[in-house]
Amino acid sequence: MRFESSPHGKRIDLRATMNASRSTGWESVLLARIRPRRRPRRVLLLCDVSRSMQPYAAIYLHLMRAAVLRRAGGHPEVFAFSTSLTRLTSVLSHRSAEMALHRANARVTDRYGGTFIGRSVAALLAPPHGNALRGAVVIIASDGWDSDPPDVLVHALTRVRRRAELLVWLNLAPIEASLRAGSMAAALPYCDLFLPAHSRPACTSCCWRWPVPASRVRPSPQLGVALCYKL
Repeated sequence: MRFESSPHGKRIDLRATMNASRSTGWESVLLARIRPRRRPRRVLLLCDVSRSMQPYAAIYLHLMRAAVLRRAGGHPEVFAFSTSLTRLTSVLSHRSAEMALHRANARVTDRYGGTFIGRSVAALLAPPHGNALRGAVVIIASDGWDSDPPDVLVHALTRVRRRAELLVWLNLAPIEASLRAGSMAAALPYCDLFLPAHSRPACTSCCWRWPVPASRVRPSPQLGVALCYKL
């Protein structure tokens, strides 16, 4: 475990304390303190760009682009999915928001088509992306409508939960409609946070702060999604 200097640390840094005491005739006037170094957890963001998500897709891609530009969680990764998974991190890094979205639309050849959420999440577990899941915060923005059988998504989310620190689902449909979708109902037990995000007030209530100083992620209507740190 690595440490960093902190006036509020619980451990005393003997080496730094001794070095500082040289100027006082080796009398320890002030104890130097340290704490475990905290690093933001990696964030993986998945945006559903299927036909039912067409009204929301551009908005959420812009939000995910903001996470990439701010390097939330160190080096966040952004993926889009409809019938397959497409990595968008590099194209969303463009300085121009308009150009970034244009390139993202060109990269995702299956956008506004069918939806295979289960298969797309399973693809995230395969190389070369699978290792990035370890200890990460995974955020999925989707309305839950899926052409895959619910057990396909359940199997994929079970494996994601074994690797990820936290699984957050941003629900882009009214809760009553989402629960009518078999895959969404099946996914609920595997989500650490299930947040409504289908309207402007809902988006405001689950606004993202990148990152916040917390050792664990705690649901809060004011905080929304709080990214955790790893010690």
